[in-house]
Amino acid sequence: MKRVSAAALVLFASFAGADDLSKEEGVTTIREKIGGVLMLEHALAQIRAGYIALNPHSGSLQSRSAVAAGGHVHLQTKRFYGIMGAAELYTVQDMGVQKSDPNRIEPTFFDAEKSGFSTLSQAYIDALWGGTEIKAGRQMLDTPHADSDDIRMMPNYFTAYTITNSDIESVTLTVGKIEQMAGWENGIDASRFVNVGRSFGAAEPNDGIYFASALYAGPEDRVIQAWYYDITDIADLFYIEAAHELYGRNTHTVIGLQLDRATGKGRKLLGETDSLTWGISAQVSFKEIGLVATGAYNRDSGSGAFGSLGGGPFFTSLEDQTLDAVGAKGRAWIAGVSYDFSNSGVEGMESRLSFGSFKADESSLYETFETDIAIAYEISESLNITAAYAFVDDKTEDNEDYSQFRFIADYNFRRE
Repeated sequence: MKRVSAAALVLFASFAGADDLSKEEGVTTIREKIGGVLMLEHALAQIRAGYIALNPHSGSLQSRSAVAAGGHVHLQTKRFYGIMGAAELYTVQDMGVQKSDPNRIEPTFFDAEKSGFSTLSQAYIDALWGGTEIKAGRQMLDTPHADSDDIRMMPNYFTAYTITNSDIESVTLTVGKIEQMAGWENGIDASRFVNVGRSFGAAEPNDGIYFASALYAGPEDRVIQAWYYDITDIADLFYIEAAHELYGRNTHTVIGLQLDRATGKGRKLLGETDSLTWGISAQVSFKEIGLVATGAYNRDSGSGAFGSLGGGPFFTSLEDQTLDAVGAKGRAWIAGVSYDFSNSGVEGMESRLSFGSFKADESSLYETFETDIAIAYEISESLNITAAYAFVDDKTEDNEDYSQFRFIADYNFRRE
């Protein structure tokens, strides 16, 4: 399934592009912006280089860093009676310049052994008949609670089975099952596809995630989407988001609302779950000067915002912090601005400054502030670079302040 075209509702067009199973028809959060993924089906191959450094500002923790290079080769057949196949090989290599002390290596670039790896990241069959598409196998997903979140050397991938239908005008319906996850956020080993129950943090595997969604993106300047996830033996999860556009003489505003509800079920492999999270977001684009201002607020009045396999859906997610990291009833807010340098004669360059607060109701459990500075530059149709600096100011006694710098450069070989 390809994304429904509703780009007018996305103020923060992704640094890197888009992918399947769109949840970004509406408000695009900062985390979605920095973690967007190029549609790899349209790239013959990609070369990627990256550097990351995490530096605690006090205490006994050591600084960690990593340098890596890699990329992918993507192959696909032509459609025959609506059916095609595709495969992708992804590799990440440590370049032989890693620290001799394993504790000084930043692990999120590599596999469980903090080493380079190669893996069959995609291998699927895709069947398209009219407005219905069936996709089965290793693939990329972009849903509220399972997404690619491409902010390291290799994004997240999933073993999944999906059926999508767009026969009804302005409506996209999807059902599917997700069984496994690979990539930097699977919690076990980026190079391997592991059971999604284990990726959620359960001590044992589950039967996977069954999901269904409906997305309405009509001509009335609004988008509404609803998702249901049956996360076997963990939780029933409902997510609803609505976005509405407002136009002024020189401004374009998107107002977003979201509601996320999770309740434990079955064997409750993650323990008792009873979360109720809501959020509001406003994004205002001043079109003539290339400036976009963003503000968002999330609140959980239950057991703590439910986590995700990826960056997650919450409006307040930043480069490092997300509301579900609080782990208890709490709240978060963010404010930020971005600037498009094309208004100053530099095409393809954009900068972003964001500030956020993440706090449990009992602040001694969790109270953290984050400041982000990022720049992305699409130097050409093939070459893109992103640099992001995050400073995390922790106010609790048990945790430390730290800063993180991330640099990623991509070169894409595209089909003509």
